[in-house]
Amino acid sequence: MYHFPTFDLYLYKDMKCNFHTHTTRCRHATGTEREYIEKAIEAGYQILGFSDHSPYLFEEGHVSPYRMKLEELEGYIKTVDNLKQEYKKDIQIFTGLELEFLPKYFEKTFHEIEQYSLDYLILGQHYLDEECPEDGAGYEWRDEERLKTYIDRVIEAIDTGYFLYVAHPDIINYVGDEATYKKHMKRLVTEFKKHNMPIEINVNGCRERRIYPNKYFIELGIENGNDFIVGVDAHSPQDLTDRDTYQECLNLVPEVIMWTGERQIK
Repeated sequence: MYHFPTFDLYLYKDMKCNFHTHTTRCRHATGTEREYIEKAIEAGYQILGFSDHSPYLFEEGHVSPYRMKLEELEGYIKTVDNLKQEYKKDIQIFTGLELEFLPKYFEKTFHEIEQYSLDYLILGQHYLDEECPEDGAGYEWRDEERLKTYIDRVIEAIDTGYFLYVAHPDIINYVGDEATYKKHMKRLVTEFKKHNMPIEINVNGCRERRIYPNKYFIELGIENGNDFIVGVDAHSPQDLTDRDTYQECLNLVPEVIMWTGERQIK
């Protein structure tokens, strides 16, 4: 059974680690688990956590194009568990999932995945309530109420105690005024600190020049005294050896509060 409190993320604060890694099962990533591990070792990682997109039990008829299917979950866990043993002398490997918090479907979905042995969950809140473009965080939102609801949803998820941390917490594409954005995102960095969760700086978003990492959000975290962790969000094995973008992410935050086993990539 899945028990979040047994995983102490802070044990790995001074190690080079990545807990945000995908696999081909999500249907928008490439490469085998073994290839990810080999590239992680090559790049000097001491910790690699797999966190592919969890299956989700939507209403009958909807099959997500962005997540593994429920019938693939057991194979995913077995594959990673076998590789844990094979590579245990070279790197420490963990098995996790990136999971949405969609209240309408969450309870029945969580009931299914908690039957399996997992090390951790990270929250990846791409949507508010439904898996559709207009409900997505990447969709341009101007309405303050929508921004508020999104932050409420993330905080509600954090308060369950199930999640290790939040993937790309600044994914939301709010195009209203800066003061409104900061007002609501301040609530989020405060919640992270309350729960001792580091803020992820997402390498994939940086590489692809997405709206995240968001400098205003990062500034809020720095001002609030939050910890930061780099999340590669690897969708191909080569992402783990992209040293230039990794270093770019490190440079967004002062050394004294950045969580990483190394500051400069040689």
